[in-house]
Amino acid sequence: MVAMRFARLVVHRMTREPLALLVEEDADRCLVVSVRAPQAEVIDRGPRAAEPSDDDRMTQDLLADLAGLLGRRLDRGEIVDLVDDRFKAELVLDDGTRLPGRPSDVLAVAVREALRIEVADAVLDAVGQSFSELGGDRPEPAREAAEQVEQMREFLEEATAQDFARPPDGGEGRDPGRSPG
Repeated sequence: MVAMRFARLVVHRMTREPLALLVEEDADRCLVVSVRAPQAEVIDRGPRAAEPSDDDRMTQDLLADLAGLLGRRLDRGEIVDLVDDRFKAELVLDDGTRLPGRPSDVLAVAVREALRIEVADAVLDAVGQSFSELGGDRPEPAREAAEQVEQMREFLEEATAQDFARPPDGGEGRDPGRSPG
């Protein structure tokens, strides 16, 4: 198992689906996990307060409370396998008892209870990605994107039609709106 940390939530550009980014401790590998909207809201709220009010308590908090009433404690959340392109996850209690759950539920509880998060080596080997290549922990990825847009605008302001002319490949003289033939 590989120790991971929850880095942040992102929203997929096209599907608008919430995604959780988990990053390997002291390394560049990360795992992108699809989460359901309600669990994304829980994850976004972060760890619960030491003494939450009734208004601050969430459904996920009941699991830790129940474990405590039974003389146990939640120890960690694990992503244990990848089957048919779906992650399998479990909550693990301090005595080693395992409770299978949807990855989004396990991550929501793990973040809410500030539990360790671990991922099976085989899962990371199969679908892990480079965190830095995905944008990493850049403090302001939007600023970097804005700078790239500004550079493109500057280029376009000075560009001429000749900058976009077709290379001499035998296509000269053709009407660009008509297909050859």
